[in-house]
Amino acid sequence: MPGETNILAEVKPTIIKLADGKDYTLPPIDLTTLANMEKLLGFPLRGLGKKVEDEPLQTLQALTYALLKENYPEITKVGAGRLVTLTELAKLNSMLAQIFSIAG
Repeated sequence: MPGETNILAEVKPTIIKLADGKDYTLPPIDLTTLANMEKLLGFPLRGLGKKVEDEPLQTLQALTYALLKENYPEITKVGAGRLVTLTELAKLNSMLAQIFSIAG
C-alpha cells in the first residue's frame, strides 16, 4: 500500500569522504551502534546534550570516533579527529543530528 514503511527494510550505511580524501563507511544508526557509542563514550546518550554544552569539540571528536570505530577498529580517537575538518563536520551534521534527536 502507498505510504507504508517496511520496518524490516535494512537501513543502509552512509559513505562519507573525510579529510584524507578516502571514503569511509559509517554504520546505520541502529540499536547496536547506539549501544556501542555509549560504551565508547563512557556515558549514556541521554547525557549527550550536557556533554556537548560542557565540552563541545571533545564530544564531537568522541562521537566521530565512535561512529568510525564500528567499521575501522584500528582507528584511534585522535586519528578520527584528524579526519574531520570543518568541511567534513558539515557532512557529518545530519548523522549527528539523528544521534542528538535520539539522545534528547
